[in-house]
Amino acid sequence: MLVADDLTLVREGIRALLSGVDDVDVVGEAESADEAVALARKLQPDVVLMDQDMPGNGLHATRLIKEAMSATEVIIMTDRLSDGRALQAIEAGATGYVLKDIPIASLASAVRAVCNGRAFFHPEITRKLLEKLGHLTREQRDRLRVEFEGLTPRELDILFELARGSTDREIAAKFVLSEGTVKTHLRNILKKLGARNRTQAVAHVLRKGLID
Repeated sequence: MLVADDLTLVREGIRALLSGVDDVDVVGEAESADEAVALARKLQPDVVLMDQDMPGNGLHATRLIKEAMSATEVIIMTDRLSDGRALQAIEAGATGYVLKDIPIASLASAVRAVCNGRAFFHPEITRKLLEKLGHLTREQRDRLRVEFEGLTPRELDILFELARGSTDREIAAKFVLSEGTVKTHLRNILKKLGARNRTQAVAHVLRKGLID
């Protein structure tokens, strides 16, 4: 893992705390966004732990890293929770969003999660976003249907369920489909939206419905 933060104490503290975690190794440290991109290209880490507000813009660095190394996952660190900022991080390509005061065991879990293709977000952010999505007005829902007119009605229904936090099994049960069919629909959704993963697909829905 590459740790990117402008504060030496933060970088060295994370490295020291993770030294006792057998399956997580810190391979480098960066103190600016530009250095983070350069080191990521050089070291090819599985994960970059990126300060959202570091000099040079952590989100811009995240975009550059994901464009150059799609297999490298990015977890954004922040010192304040904001659903808007979290959406910006997701759209930049991050698959994790955590507070800087996260317990080290939880940080290790976040690293493992993104390495295994899952997203890891602070539970309060997830709760806020899903709560807002559940209270969209009819006008907002209609606008979303227009916005995503390239999707079939079934794909749109599945995308909305995904944004609500439903699992493949729950989606399959609701629409009386096999899980394999749901996965096929999800692959088509990602392709049509130009999203790298499910997290980014959900971000499209949340941002269009809640922010625009």
